[in-house]
Parts: sequence; structure tokens; C-alpha cells
Amino acid sequence: MKKLVLLSAVVFGLVFYSCSSDDDNGTEETVSLVGDWQLTNVDFTSINEEGRQIPASDPCIVEIVAGYRFFADKSFFFILGEAGSSFPTKGDYWSWEGDTDDFKITQKNLAMPPYNFGLTPEQLVVKEVNGKTQMTFTSVMGNGSTAKFKLVKEEIDPNKLPKLTAPDDPDFYCGFFDPK
Repeated sequence: MKKLVLLSAVVFGLVFYSCSSDDDNGTEETVSLVGDWQLTNVDFTSINEEGRQIPASDPCIVEIVAGYRFFADKSFFFILGEAGSSFPTKGDYWSWEGDTDDFKITQKNLAMPPYNFGLTPEQLVVKEVNGKTQMTFTSVMGNGSTAKFKLVKEEIDPNKLPKLTAPDDPDFYCGFFDPK
């Protein structure tokens, strides 16, 4: 009888342990958008030069953006590199909604700044790469160009600007805002 009770206890313990470890393996950690995201790459699949708005085309604008800063209160800043330092980036210009599964950046006044920085990401993927959280998505930009964006969740270095590629040029550079 003691053997039967002992065997029952062992079997019950194994079943309980097996169920609890299965639950732990299926969980995923949710990544918050809040914080800094360094923009590392912008790969254009199409560039629309027709009806271009002032001050420049989509590639010329995005090449000065070092990163995105999402705040918990749903406000948002673009962090620009040195070439874009005179362009307005902070203040009550943008807001965001959503999460890493589906978000949207909205420009509150399309006349200021005079380029629509708003984005509605599609094909959004967030994953861990080399110990860092990476986010990729595709979006149509202010002047109608389409690009795939890659960002890394880390402190933004304004001296580190994204690598741009165009459909026909693997090392695209506009230089519109270059102070040289």
C-alpha cells in the first residue's frame, strides 16, 4: 500500500510539473514602444518625386532622422542629427497611439513643420536580435514614397544617421540638409 501511495504522489508531481513548465514556455514578453528607438536603416521600395512638398523629398527628410522617442503620455519626438538641427522636432507636433503590434504616428498640424512626418506602419515585426530589441515595418511617407524602416530600442546617438537605400541605388544619399 505504501508503494501505491508513493507511486501516486510521484505521478501526480510529474503531471503537475509538466503542466506548469508548458505554461512558462508559451509566454512572450511584451515590448513597450515607450522610450528611444535608434533608426538604423530606411530601404525605399518606391520614391515619389511628383508633387513634392517643401522642403524636400521623403529620402532627403528621413536621412536626417537619428531616432524616434515615444513618451508614455502619447507624445512623440523625432530626434534629428546635426544636419537637421534647425528643423523643429520637439514640442506639441506629434502624437502616437497603439503598441508594438500596431501603432500610428500622427502629425497634429500638417502645416508645421511643412512636411508630414506621420507614419502608419504595416508588416510590423518586433524581435530580439543580438540581445537588442529590433523593430521593422513598412510605411508610406509624407510625399507618397514607400520604405521599410529598421529601428533598435536603445539610447539615440544623434551622430548615427540611418543607412538609406533606393530601389536602384544601394548607397543612396540626398544631402539636401547637409551644411557643407
